[in-house]
Amino acid sequence: MHHQESEYFVAYGVKWVTVDRCAELVGWTKDAINALRVKGQLRMDIHWKKRNGRIFIDMVAFQRWIETGS
Repeated sequence: MHHQESEYFVAYGVKWVTVDRCAELVGWTKDAINALRVKGQLRMDIHWKKRNGRIFIDMVAFQRWIETGS
């Protein structure tokens, strides 16, 4: 984990969160986050994963996407 990633991890306490929790943390709706996934702006296996029928967001990758668009 890079220094910036470790700072972000410490701030939120976990790396992987549900879409609902991500929405709470960043102040967006879960529909907005899901729309980014459907449009391909948040990419599977980079920004999110599906496990046991649930979507999990990588908060480190999500933060990087917000800051850089990638």
